Amino acid sequence: MTGSDGVADAVQVWLVPDQRSEATLTDLLAVLDAEERRRADAYRSADDRRRFIVAHGAVRHIVSRCLGAPAEELRWQRGPHGKPELTGRWTGTQVNLSHSDEVSMVAVSTTRRVGVDVQRVLPRVDATAMANRYFPPEEIRLIRAAPDAESRADRFARLWARKEALVKAHGGRLTQGLRIPVHTPGRVPGGPDAAWSRGYRITDVPAPRGYRAAVALAGPGGYRVVWRRWTWPGPAAGGRTG
Repeated sequence: MTGSDGVADAVQVWLVPDQRSEATLTDLLAVLDAEERRRADAYRSADDRRRFIVAHGAVRHIVSRCLGAPAEELRWQRGPHGKPELTGRWTGTQVNLSHSDEVSMVAVSTTRRVGVDVQRVLPRVDATAMANRYFPPEEIRLIRAAPDAESRADRFARLWARKEALVKAHGGRLTQGLRIPVHTPGRVPGGPDAAWSRGYRITDVPAPRGYRAAVALAGPGGYRVVWRRWTWPGPAAGGRTG
């Protein structure tokens, strides 16, 4: 289906900031299934447990709003490489979750496989050494050319977010995507070891200061990104980007 702007379809991307209200955590915990509660209880860190509950509770409420389905009744199954997928009567809607420290992002598409990733920029990490280990030559040169450690970390986080979003959309392993060049957003050129990547398109999306994020959809055609900020309870702030 093509809109008036000539773009085939849209993907919704929701920013989910960390939320510390006990009432909010109680509400979000109430919609998790038994397996999600077990995973939440397995965290030793109270911060990690809280962030898990916020992220997974947000996914359920966001998808519930999109589909008109009760949040607590949504069910998931894992694909061959562990990617959760909606099952039952909601099969077909594509959902993906990413979280990094205090920030999570959720992407929803009703038409195409989707992956989203958010990465914190970490200037203390040796971005050049990491790039030398994982990235193709042109991306290594891009990171080396940055003027300082903070800039190198920023470029590294942006590239890593694009690669993770791509691999998550495909449903494969991260090692499949690290060597695929993504130094510019848009249609992925592919690589000798992952010809599948040519069938995807990547878009950078807004993220809080100190983070970088990207979304990837299956298919070479363009799409709109509808970006929103999610909080509970209360209305979401929204907008759209390219």
